[in-house]
Amino acid sequence: MGHLLSEITEGERFVLHISNEGHSLDLYGIIKKHLKENIALITILHNQRLIFENVHVDIEAIGEESIPIMWRNVKIVNYKTDYIMQAPTDGVKHNRRGCFRVAVAVVAQMKIGGNGAKHVMVRDISLSGFALADRKKELELSKGTLLSIYFEDIGCIIDLTGKLVRIEEREDMIIYGFQTVNLCRDLSNYLNLKQRRNRTKE
Repeated sequence: MGHLLSEITEGERFVLHISNEGHSLDLYGIIKKHLKENIALITILHNQRLIFENVHVDIEAIGEESIPIMWRNVKIVNYKTDYIMQAPTDGVKHNRRGCFRVAVAVVAQMKIGGNGAKHVMVRDISLSGFALADRKKELELSKGTLLSIYFEDIGCIIDLTGKLVRIEEREDMIIYGFQTVNLCRDLSNYLNLKQRRNRTKE
């Protein structure tokens, strides 16, 4: 059974996966108002006006039980200062591991509650989550933990809050996977810049 676009709560964010002839871009969007079950008025968090011609757009939102839902090949048109989006088909559950993930390997400040900051290694980031690598196996985090990370890299300020949803124990490290629960305006630009830089090193 598919999922209707109207299942995304008004005011909730989602991720747009935009692609065209080998190029890709991920941006945040927010549902402003549902017009029909499969049509919504949306805002896109981008500082330039976008034209959705000759591009393929999929959108992803977090459904119940933190499972991503994907709507494929949505249509978006300009409407005043916002956009109208139509989903031609119902959304389906999506494997998060297929998301646009970028390896970053940078040191960030981590805070849990009102405790002081610790330094942690950020392994990778996507618009929907991030992973920390604990090589000393000293963090001892448990699922459901909320924490914040902060770092500056290539001119971008990244300030994320995440909920721990995955713990992967390896011989040389523990990887903690988080679902992001806040918005960070620099994030989509940072991911695209970082991906381009990573490609030039290959």
